[in-house]
Amino acid sequence: KACHDATEGKNKVGPTLKGLFGRTAGTVEGYSYSDANKSSGVVWTEETLKTYLADPKAMVPGTKMSFAGLKKEEEIDDIIAYLKEATK
Repeated sequence: KACHDATEGKNKVGPTLKGLFGRTAGTVEGYSYSDANKSSGVVWTEETLKTYLADPKAMVPGTKMSFAGLKKEEEIDDIIAYLKEATK
C-alpha cells in the first residue's frame, strides 16, 4: 500500500497503477522515474508483468523499484488477476 496505488490514480513511493495495462513504462505524469524505466520501452501486459514481477531488476536494470520479485508463479498470477480488476 505504501508503494503503489491501484485504484485512485495517486502516485506514492511508486507511480500509480491505475490504467496500468497497455501503458508504456515510465510515462505516468508527475512521477520521477529512473532513466532505465523511462527508456525501457516496456508496455505493461500480462506477459511483461509476469517477467517483471519475477525479477524487476533483471527486466529493467537500473530501475528504482526496491522489490526483489516473487518466485511462486501462483502469487504472480494472483497479483496480475487483482491488478486487471483494480486498475481499470
